[in-house]
Amino acid sequence: MSTTTPARSTAGTEAAPLQMAELVLKTGRYEEMVTWYTHLLGHGPFFERTPDPDAPPRPAGMPERAVDVRLAFFHIHDNGHPHSQVLGLFGIDSLQGVDPSGPGLHHFQYGVSSLADLIAQYEHMATIGAVPHRAANHGQATSYYFRDPDANIVEFSCSNFATRDEELAFMASPAFEANPSGLELDPARFAARVRAGDPVEELLRLDNEQVAL
Repeated sequence: MSTTTPARSTAGTEAAPLQMAELVLKTGRYEEMVTWYTHLLGHGPFFERTPDPDAPPRPAGMPERAVDVRLAFFHIHDNGHPHSQVLGLFGIDSLQGVDPSGPGLHHFQYGVSSLADLIAQYEHMATIGAVPHRAANHGQATSYYFRDPDANIVEFSCSNFATRDEELAFMASPAFEANPSGLELDPARFAARVRAGDPVEELLRLDNEQVAL
């Protein structure tokens, strides 16, 4: 597992090397969300629990805890204890709608290893009627974006480069500085050209009008 060198703060302390280990979404559509993410990941939760209706109430002023809610935990990636990545769902029936223009989660991303895998995931999601609301060649990576049943944005992305150094070099370029969003893609047309075997260097041109939205 690669880590960056910890930087010393102005207080003289150093941050510990970190990895993203768990992401937990709260939802008022528990069953629908469990079904959707089971399809997305290709497997169900490794742990589910329904709270005891006779359990003591949540202490005043404390946010929802695992013991207070219906919950599901899914493995995303397991690189051996303790280096696993987990998606959690907290089912909270009393949730009210939130203003999407306010602060909070914008989106989260799942990485895939190739364009073929990206298109395979796009086709997998289509079998439950899930279609991307956006697709883009950002230059350093290509991504398809979906919304889950609560309208959270879920991104699937693959690098456009063989190495991290090449990717970072592109991100340091004037082209990326000028337009980090890249080329907006027509999801179906791009997928069709991948399946047709178009050369990768042609597919990933940022001026490729044949796959542009």
